[in-house]
Amino acid sequence: MSWIVGTIVIFVLHAIGTLPLARALSKGRVHESAAPAVTDADASQPQQDTTAIKVKDAIPTGIYILADVIVMGIAGFLIGLFTGYYFIGISLQARDWPGMIVFILSSLLGSSI
Repeated sequence: MSWIVGTIVIFVLHAIGTLPLARALSKGRVHESAAPAVTDADASQPQQDTTAIKVKDAIPTGIYILADVIVMGIAGFLIGLFTGYYFIGISLQARDWPGMIVFILSSLLGSSI
């Protein structure tokens, strides 16, 4: 049961904690692939909607992982400390694995205290 709760916590924290912190840490730095340059040859072709770019992909990977580790470490420790249980979460994206591992270890540490 703890892995279901842990997975839900991870998904919620990514939305309300990691992404805002990563945006604040990146301060406008965006991958060049996420914001392609427009040339004169492209001006004659129909414009594509740039709002379809995923916000998560626009944040540099290193900054996203740093923000994820900070948020998941604090949350995992506090959840483990207050509940007395450790939680295991699952994430299918490799970019989220460092935060997931820190969440599991910090909830184990918090629950052991």
